[in-house]
Amino acid sequence: MASPDDSFEFHPYATYSNEEENRPENDERSSSESEEEDEEMVTTSTKGLLFVHQTKDQRRLLERYGNEISMLDATYKTTRYSLPLFFVVVKTNVDYQIVGSFVIQSETTDSIYEALSVLKSWNPKWNPSYFTVDYSEEEVSAIGKLFPGK
Repeated sequence: MASPDDSFEFHPYATYSNEEENRPENDERSSSESEEEDEEMVTTSTKGLLFVHQTKDQRRLLERYGNEISMLDATYKTTRYSLPLFFVVVKTNVDYQIVGSFVIQSETTDSIYEALSVLKSWNPKWNPSYFTVDYSEEEVSAIGKLFPGK
């Protein structure tokens, strides 16, 4: 059940035409010409899909247990869309709990850093002594950038 205290961040995947960015405001093309040309010139945005989610209870667990050791676990190709799904996990007094999750368009250092930065902004006291990750240079670099010295 959703709570007003749950946190969400969403940046949709977008495509843009290279010429559209440089096109004057008073473009004389007809709408059908414009649509045809836009279909031919569509390129990928440099900023991809981002979805970050954290519940109020997850925030509480991260605050309580996340400053000793936090873990980043990724799943791949578990959906038909092949988007990387990441879980931030902490060890509690009982078991391991997910304390935040995010989906990104592509697994780059910048994308992982952006998602973790959102979680950090929701949890300003979060500063783990140790961070466990998969064998991924992108994950290591993103965490090193967000938490210098880790």
